[in-house]
Amino acid sequence: MADFEHLRIERAPFENDRRTRKFNIPKHPRGDLRGHGKRLADALNSSFQNAQQQLTSRPGNFVLKIRYTGLLDINHLHKHGVEFVSHEDNQLCVVFANEAGLAKFADHLQKLGIDDAELTYKQILEAIEGIDNWTAEDRTSWAIAKFSLPQEEFFILDVELWPVSVAHHPDRLIICEAFERWLVETQIQRIDKINLDSLLMYRLRVNTTQASMLLNHGDVRLVDLPPTSGVRYSQLHCNIDDLPENIPRPPATAARICILDSGIATNHPLIAPAMAESEDFVGGDGSDLNGHGTAVAGIALYGDLESCKASNYWRPELLLFNGRVLNEHAEFDVNTIEKTLVDAVTYFVDEHQCRIFNLSLGNTNSPYDGRHIRGIAYVLDKLARDFNVLFIVSTGNFNGSNDPAVPRHSWRDEYPEYLLAEQSVLIDPAPALNAITVGSLARHNATFDTQRYPEIAHLAPANKNQPSPFTRHGPSVKGAIKPELVATGGNLASPMRTGQEHDAVMRGMGVLTCNSRFVGNTLFSEMSGTSFAAPYVTHLAGRLLNNYPRASANLLRALLVNHANLPSEAETIFSEEMKHTYKAACSREASRDIAGYGVVDENELFRSSENVVVLIAEDEIENNAHHFFELPLPPEFLRTQRAAREIRVTLTYCPAVRTTRLDYVATKIHFRLVKDESLEAVQRHFNQHTQGETDTRNDDATSNRDITAELRSKGTVQSSTWRMKQRNPNEKWFVVVTRQDRDWGEALSMEQEDYALVVTVTDRENEHAQLYTQIAQQIEIQVKARARAI
Repeated sequence: MADFEHLRIERAPFENDRRTRKFNIPKHPRGDLRGHGKRLADALNSSFQNAQQQLTSRPGNFVLKIRYTGLLDINHLHKHGVEFVSHEDNQLCVVFANEAGLAKFADHLQKLGIDDAELTYKQILEAIEGIDNWTAEDRTSWAIAKFSLPQEEFFILDVELWPVSVAHHPDRLIICEAFERWLVETQIQRIDKINLDSLLMYRLRVNTTQASMLLNHGDVRLVDLPPTSGVRYSQLHCNIDDLPENIPRPPATAARICILDSGIATNHPLIAPAMAESEDFVGGDGSDLNGHGTAVAGIALYGDLESCKASNYWRPELLLFNGRVLNEHAEFDVNTIEKTLVDAVTYFVDEHQCRIFNLSLGNTNSPYDGRHIRGIAYVLDKLARDFNVLFIVSTGNFNGSNDPAVPRHSWRDEYPEYLLAEQSVLIDPAPALNAITVGSLARHNATFDTQRYPEIAHLAPANKNQPSPFTRHGPSVKGAIKPELVATGGNLASPMRTGQEHDAVMRGMGVLTCNSRFVGNTLFSEMSGTSFAAPYVTHLAGRLLNNYPRASANLLRALLVNHANLPSEAETIFSEEMKHTYKAACSREASRDIAGYGVVDENELFRSSENVVVLIAEDEIENNAHHFFELPLPPEFLRTQRAAREIRVTLTYCPAVRTTRLDYVATKIHFRLVKDESLEAVQRHFNQHTQGETDTRNDDATSNRDITAELRSKGTVQSSTWRMKQRNPNEKWFVVVTRQDRDWGEALSMEQEDYALVVTVTDRENEHAQLYTQIAQQIEIQVKARARAI
């Protein structure tokens, strides 16, 4: 029985500075510097002439696109007259320049190979491959390229400007004022605006001519269609005879979870006892005219409603808050969803101290392109850091593609190959790094017609615990594991007798939840979609917060991921040939990109047992430093007798982010699990003063580890599991936590950055294990030893 509170551990009382190296940007050798400079000068002159033809709200200011080879010292680009604005792709950056700056840039290029003795930062010019313009094609979003501009006389567009400086910097204000004057002059109607450090966006009402002007405007970074929610599901009623009388209300101290969705039917008999507050941010009273928000809320409140219904046991443990941010069609409203979310989250944090937010929504017009995180995802990453809150989002539903056709003929026959197709990548906000993203697994595989009639009407692609046929795949920015978790979200089936196997049927294979349009005994509905996988994780997070009310959002994320296991069904669904092909193409595991770290195992999520002990720590670390944690492993756990044992380590942190950098995160915190004879011995390997005497340490026991240090460290939640059969009682194990800020990120980061660490030690094959008792004793010994040392 898991009946012990998780144990807290503390780091060793000393810390090391990280080994730092002076890094000089290498020069890119050019055989003919004079010819190189002349070629670039000609390209600059041509680009300048083209830039003069583009529209502008700030005459005399121009945008250029610079292609380069190797590494470019962007911090000193201004030495040549241009101002770095954004990394837009590998080996490609965008710069601003005025006429004086362009003249300086041209002069320096002409001096290359001729009179460059006094030319500082010459290696920057040598690295440049070409100079071009940011064109209408560059400003055209994926959605516009795929669907074209709307055919109506007037339509809505989202226009993103270059986010120069930060939100309220004078340079940013100058750009905003100039652009807004230009909008008035061109009779473009402004509907809304959002101004954040790395996101400056306007929602505008335009005609075709005005849209073309925006696509050729120098200050415009991207022109996009407004988001569409992509919420599609089939709804059926399930009957229930009765409910227990007087379902209890959760205590006032219960965890507070907020559902940001299409509203909630607050008078639903199962939801009403837990309802705390409703607020409408799109005009209305917070009611749910669509049903989506109520369905999400039911799962977030009760978790597995099938189990609750089977036992007729209904005891809500969480306080539910309703933030309506979608309209009656479960779609984004006219106002920018980004601004609506900022308003909603700020309200529920400030007024009601909500700590956990569920967003089962996705913008199908914004598939992740593998480069920048922007839009809703960026907003969530910023809000998560600003307010120390946990966002749980869905991957978004993949409803098939027509151009190209995916699947080509049949959902069933082409499953699971299309799960890894380019067309089924994550959609905004699923790439958000500081949120938990949840994919979907199937539970049922028989439609209602299949259950009722003997003939073969529908066949489902997925069986129990296999990835849902509509779930989307990662990774996120720089290869970060996404989704982190998966939960039950439903299934679909292909019609077998109509010849329309491309069409999907979901009736009867979804997740049981609450029906917003309940009448009489129709209290339940059945839904399929990743929207209904995410709130199950929200439910678990809320229960964790009940158990550990002082836990940070980092600790909640770490606990959830630390208890996740990749389902064997998610691994075996792909053939060996397909797994090999996928890994050869992108150096990644197919199952991880679909299911992340896996399904949360609830057995020891909330409480430890004598066989499975969870150790938790929350701390803060300064830049270029190491923290050391000695794991309090008893000799019996490290015994030489062969038996399966496990150490699992998870680290989480919530960095500042910037959309103009391909690195995206301002700081990087990561961990290593190492073993050595003493803490002092480990320290020497990480101490910059003794780096000449020792080798840099990576993880130990790598052959027993499931996820490499390189792969896990790409995300802000990082986890690996070590499975061992035989150990040495004399060895000591340590977790070393390291922080390293990007050069550009130091100004955005805190002097001390928060992180959470969770370690699970498992010894299930020892029938007489007293692991919890022994580890608790080891911790007490460590505490006393540190007290004596003071």
